[in-house]
Amino acid sequence: MEERHLRNDLNVTGSRKTTGGSYHRVNIDGMAKLDGDLDCSSLSVNGTLKIYGSLVSESTTINGMAKVEGELRTQSLDVNGTLGVHGAARAESTMVNGMCTINGPLVSNRVRVDGMTTINGDLSTPEFTVNGKCNVRGRVDSERIDIGGMATIDGDVQGERINVQGNIKVGGLLNADSVEIRLYTSSSAREVGGERIDIRRKERSGLWKALGLGGAPSFRAQLIEGDEIVLEDTEADTVRGNRVHIGRGCTIRFVEYSGELIIDPEAKVGNSERI
Repeated sequence: MEERHLRNDLNVTGSRKTTGGSYHRVNIDGMAKLDGDLDCSSLSVNGTLKIYGSLVSESTTINGMAKVEGELRTQSLDVNGTLGVHGAARAESTMVNGMCTINGPLVSNRVRVDGMTTINGDLSTPEFTVNGKCNVRGRVDSERIDIGGMATIDGDVQGERINVQGNIKVGGLLNADSVEIRLYTSSSAREVGGERIDIRRKERSGLWKALGLGGAPSFRAQLIEGDEIVLEDTEADTVRGNRVHIGRGCTIRFVEYSGELIIDPEAKVGNSERI
């Protein structure tokens, strides 16, 4: 196999259209169109690049604008500008400070979104951190999920530890060993499951308070089921658990518990049953 470091470099400073191919370093400071797949050691885009094919690279840095018509495979993906990928993407590390759209699934060992990202497919990653805004049109499978910004997931969310200090909306099941949600705005999930579920209000500060984003602090679910459950400002059809604490601002239609049930005077519970 040809060693990447023995290949030629490709540098574009003006406007150029050429075929794809195999290179060592690729630097785009102007405008470039590559007809075919690109395989390189490193790709740095400070201008504009369009690849009519797939991209395979050890290191990919987008400070300008780039579009990949095929799939993307890289060890390090760093997006500070704008990136669009028509197919699936796979990376060891994914960092987005700008804008990124992937029209397929993303598999990565680490995903951090400080800018804006849309994934039109499933996301699989051990570490998922959102401090900006992220939309996932499929499901999310992760070990550790930390949401400090805004995340919308159309499918299910599966993790070991989920910590939300911002806004989350899940169209399916939100499930983890530990689920901790601090409510700054209006969040929701169809169902929530876990051993320990802790959903409480967090007094607004900083950006959330200044802009008043996302509505009043609240959480909505059809079903919340776990071993230990602590809820505030939550509306649910059914809550089922062992030790259940229904706190201030809650409206629960039905509570089913096997151990202990505590209901705050400021909470509304339709019916409860010990099993």
